[in-house]
Amino acid sequence: MTAKTMHQGEAALRATLATLADRWSQMADHEEQAIPLLDGPGAERVADSITQRAHTYRSAAADIREVLRSGRIPHGLMTDAELEQYGTPERES
Repeated sequence: MTAKTMHQGEAALRATLATLADRWSQMADHEEQAIPLLDGPGAERVADSITQRAHTYRSAAADIREVLRSGRIPHGLMTDAELEQYGTPERES
């Protein structure tokens, strides 16, 4: 495999991950658009569930964007061994 082919493969993977992050964000927006349509006794509970799910989607999108930006897993998702290797936000300050 040539360097050019590897670069093209990395560029394609980065584009796919960026698209994935965009889709997670779109899903969060789409979910929250349904909240005003809810009615009835369980509406508040369902709205809370939708809000939590949208937050999860946005967090996943932010994590993917952080990986694309930094080239490594966000601190909150690192294993103990990775934290030891890369440090914690407190140790970096």
